[in-house]
Amino acid sequence: MGGGSFDFKFSHGYRSRVIVEIKKSTGTVKHGYEKQLETYKTASRTDKGMYIVIKYGSMEKKLSEIYKIRDRKIQNKEPVSEIFVVDATPKISASKR
Repeated sequence: MGGGSFDFKFSHGYRSRVIVEIKKSTGTVKHGYEKQLETYKTASRTDKGMYIVIKYGSMEKKLSEIYKIRDRKIQNKEPVSEIFVVDATPKISASKR
C-alpha cells in the first residue's frame, strides 16, 4: 500500500478499515505507535488503528511514552489509535502453584 507491511487490516467494505500493528515490548514501541502505525493508516486512507504491545517483563517507561503521545493527540482533537497491552511475561503454571 505504499507504507510498508502492517500486521493486520480489518475492513467492512471500503469505508470502514482498521489497521492493527503488533509490537513486542522489547522492540521500538514508541516509534511503532507514533510513526509506523500512522504511516500505515495514511497509506490505507483510514484514521482508525489499534496498537497491540506484547509485554515481556517491565516496560513502564515505554508505555508511559506512548500514552503521552495518545493523550496529546486527544487534547489536539486528532484521531487516536487504541492501545492494548497483552501481558506475556512468564508465569508459574496454575498446576504448579
